[in-house]
Amino acid sequence: MDTLQSAPEQIEVQNTQLTLETYLWRDFMPISPPDGKPLIAVIRIKAQDSMEFPPSIISDKLWIINGQEIWETEFIKEEQIASNSTPSLLEKVARGGPKWEPGVEVDVIIRIIDENNHTYLLKTSNQLINRTD
Repeated sequence: MDTLQSAPEQIEVQNTQLTLETYLWRDFMPISPPDGKPLIAVIRIKAQDSMEFPPSIISDKLWIINGQEIWETEFIKEEQIASNSTPSLLEKVARGGPKWEPGVEVDVIIRIIDENNHTYLLKTSNQLINRTD
């Protein structure tokens, strides 16, 4: 866990500065189970200065840390690579997480792999788990 917690909040890969944005939530809409659906994470890897996101960079793994608990998973195949309106973003999705309480702040870490197969960790701290009703 120390390696994950010490991950930087900005990295440089292929001459591009990268940061992380997240939206985390649990669904409590009426069609959901009484205790809500599992955690969903939308992760946006952002190239700084509106640079185009390098197509040779991928992200395959996600860790979300809540105190001493860690959810480790791989991203599902819902990614959206740099659309015309936001060419500086790579968006990834992970579903089926733990049923941690909405309102909790967690740390989010991803693994990034460049074209030379070098790996990097990138983190964003104190991310709120939201609730949809």
